[in-house]
Order: sequence, then C-alpha cells, then structure tokens
Amino acid sequence: MIGVLLVLHGSKVNEWKEVATKYAELLKRYFSVVEYGFIEFNQPSITEAAERLVEKGADTIIVVPLLFAAGTHFKRDIPKQLEAISGKVKIIVAEPIGVDERVAEVLKERIEKSLSS
Repeated sequence: MIGVLLVLHGSKVNEWKEVATKYAELLKRYFSVVEYGFIEFNQPSITEAAERLVEKGADTIIVVPLLFAAGTHFKRDIPKQLEAISGKVKIIVAEPIGVDERVAEVLKERIEKSLSS
C-alpha cells in the first residue's frame, strides 16, 4: 500500500499545522493514507509521521516536500529523519515544488486580490 508523507518546514507559528492538515485533507481525495510531518518546530516529526504510515500498512512511502527548492532541508534533513524507517519500507522522495506555472497562477491571484482589497 502507498502512503503519502507531506513534509513541511515547520514554525513557531501555529498556522503551519493548519496548512499541513488542510493539504493532507485535500490529498486524501486521491490517496487513502496521508500523513504530514515537520522538519522542525512542530509535531509530528517526519519520523513519527512515517512510522504512522507504516503502522497503517504502507509498504511504500512517497515523501512530498512542500518546499520550493532543493536546499539543505531537502538534501540532508529529510533523508536523515527517514533513516529510522528506511529498512522497513520503500521510500520515494518527490521533487520540491520548484517553478511551476500553476503556482504562478496562484501567486497572480494573490497579487490581484491584494490590489482589490
């Protein structure tokens, strides 16, 4: 079974948890087993969230970083936090969001909304 693990940076600001929860809810439209974990500051950690997926029966975990670019967190911190479960399941790490026209459309909408308010 495939489990989806959303990875967010995390923050001392509580809204990060709400963002994680909402994206997990949206992805549950497409995938039955979705969890989220934070690189730092918030809970659950990436390791804890991955372990939950394993407990739910996932034998493959698709890690989806909600990051715009492949920096230190992507290259070092995420793999390090996944070491604890790496022998238990297959782990596939998706690319960061990067540059995407669909994101530019959302940004355009935000700019237009800011101008009209």
